[in-house]
Amino acid sequence: MFFFLAYAFSWVGWLPVVIGMGEPIRTLSFVAGGFGPALAGAVVTWLDGGSVWAWVRQIVRWRVAPRWYLAAIFLPLLVVGLASVAIVLLGTNVDPTVLSGRLSLVLGSYVFVALIGGGNEEPGWRGFALPRLEEWYAPVPATLILGVVWAFWHLPQLVADPNAVYSFAWLVEEIPGIVLRVVNIVGFAFLLTWIYNETESVLLALLLHAGINTANSTLIPLPIEAITGESFMTVLIAVDIAVWVVAIVLIVGTRGQLGYDTTRNAAGRQETC
Repeated sequence: MFFFLAYAFSWVGWLPVVIGMGEPIRTLSFVAGGFGPALAGAVVTWLDGGSVWAWVRQIVRWRVAPRWYLAAIFLPLLVVGLASVAIVLLGTNVDPTVLSGRLSLVLGSYVFVALIGGGNEEPGWRGFALPRLEEWYAPVPATLILGVVWAFWHLPQLVADPNAVYSFAWLVEEIPGIVLRVVNIVGFAFLLTWIYNETESVLLALLLHAGINTANSTLIPLPIEAITGESFMTVLIAVDIAVWVVAIVLIVGTRGQLGYDTTRNAAGRQETC
């Protein structure tokens, strides 16, 4: 029910974007659709007789060890650093000097993504779906399931928006590009699973989500027009490589648990039974 409602709320919300309506309806539609997973989480929690307030509280759970805030900042920088190395290995020269004037762009993008450009999805994906999937599946398959659902949830938005940093607009007829984008999102799901499992805080997942999107769109050491233009495919491949290197290290380093407390899994099964 959650997955169905998340898709339904968002895809209906994005309909004006898909059919090409002008501003300000287009922007309002884009923003409204992004809240679909969060709205679905609230609705299903209520229908299931759960406490919507308890579900909301974890969204703003900020009392976690400082190292997890550092992780939310460091992981996106690590991915960008590895991606930059991969870009060079793929034959494209990078230019770190282009980053010098991007502070305001980085800060503006981070706030936008955290509030209405991606972070607003996290109360649904990590705050609702992930803990329930992990009651029945190990963290790795649970993350794979959620990652694939999350990836294809973006489809109408990305196909319709030619200005999106990771737009499908010029890749809709190229299966490799679509596959790379899905691989990209599924890989990031593992990073988000890890930080959520370690903290049980949607806020930390939200901050990591905002950091990931912001870093990939503003901190790649290439001109912005190159990231979204002629170097788009190279950047996408490089980011895929980088994020999966980090994801595999997390999977191996945590022995597949991704920070998940197995005693919580057992308790969840007993409550359900």
